Amino acid sequence: MGEAVRGRHARVAIWPKAQPRLTAAFLSGHSAVGLAFGALIYLVCLTGTISVLVDEMKLIEQPSPAAGLPRPGALNHAVASVLAGAPGAATLYATAPSTPRQRLTITTHGAGGERAFIADAQGLVMPARTPFADFVTELHMTLTAPAPWGSLLVGVAGVALFSLLLSGILSHPRVFRDAFRLRLGGSERLREADLHNRLGVWGLPFHVIVTLTGALFGLAGMVSFTIAALGFHGDQARVQAPITGPMPAVDPRPAPAPDLEALAARAIRNVPGSRLAYVGLTRPGTAGSRAVVEISAPGRLPRGEDIYFNAGGQEIGRGRFTTGSLGMQAYSAAAQLHFGFFGGLPVHLVYVALGAALTFISASGVTIWLARRRDRSLPSDGLRAAWFAWTWGAPVSLVLAALGSRVAAPAPIFWIAVGAFQIGAQLRARSTPAARARRHDPRRTFQASR
Repeated sequence: MGEAVRGRHARVAIWPKAQPRLTAAFLSGHSAVGLAFGALIYLVCLTGTISVLVDEMKLIEQPSPAAGLPRPGALNHAVASVLAGAPGAATLYATAPSTPRQRLTITTHGAGGERAFIADAQGLVMPARTPFADFVTELHMTLTAPAPWGSLLVGVAGVALFSLLLSGILSHPRVFRDAFRLRLGGSERLREADLHNRLGVWGLPFHVIVTLTGALFGLAGMVSFTIAALGFHGDQARVQAPITGPMPAVDPRPAPAPDLEALAARAIRNVPGSRLAYVGLTRPGTAGSRAVVEISAPGRLPRGEDIYFNAGGQEIGRGRFTTGSLGMQAYSAAAQLHFGFFGGLPVHLVYVALGAALTFISASGVTIWLARRRDRSLPSDGLRAAWFAWTWGAPVSLVLAALGSRVAAPAPIFWIAVGAFQIGAQLRARSTPAARARRHDPRRTFQASR
């Protein structure tokens, strides 16, 4: 009878008990991936957090012209001025302001490379001079490495980070139950571990979203190449056609640029309450040119609807990113979710806070592993110095690149500073009394000679 009562009132376990071997396996895999990709993940997280404030950085670097909405006729005037100064441009994109901190920006791509311009409210253009903001976004997206290897590495970092999030949850069965447990007064390892786990749980939805979307962008080129090779005889244009839209046949005969503002007004009338996001021209100045107008639909997370026109101003197709298949809508929404391009400044500030938390998580993981080695009396002076120089040296190097961007390119400043921090950290680690004692330990010399 007593056993029955105890059984009836026995406490039911809410959390399933994890198998120790399985937990240890997940933790081992978590550590291995973190050590292999920790430095790369940290840099991507750090630069991604800073890139959320790219509009504010550009205003600081180039405050004139003032941010504001362009007046009627300004778009056509700005595009005509840019094309007159860049006759060899193969493509042109003019992005309309969507927040009070943005200006009309125009970017051209051609034989001379990429050129960027900023226009005022009347459509008067001037070259964009925002080297540091451009460098930070480029560092985040490509690590300043040649295409396509840089973006591929960033995609690999996204996949690795997602696997770390998953293995971190699976290797800590109590991570949700202990979501508000902080041992800030304990040892370095316990303190770092608690902050590492708590920040990982509190921001888990954000971490998963930015990780998966970042991996999507980074690996998009490789996925497109693979699909084209397997099913389309290597024709990537056919694979990307649902995203890039229809393209008129090449016709090199000269033709005037279309009235982009009129095309934008036609597109906006199709979706009441929408606004212009950007306009683009492919093969401008020819009879085979194409204009694309993207309008942002109100209250929709997908970026917008693309409407395509030929050189004569006739509609030739639509992207249907907001009215098409679920896959098309998800692809369009990915950029909004990854960079926080919705909700204005409050969302940007939330993204900065959560991005900073993810940056700390990526840094503290290796710090915890190093602290565990120290607790076991395993020497790792060089590795500890390298990691300290990386986690603190990279932010300082970004500050130095920002300060020096007026007189020199920020990329060399950043990478030279990073290298200098590493060299200094290693020299200092080798000069400590403990390191010198280990180098002159007769037992180490005898073991090395065997």
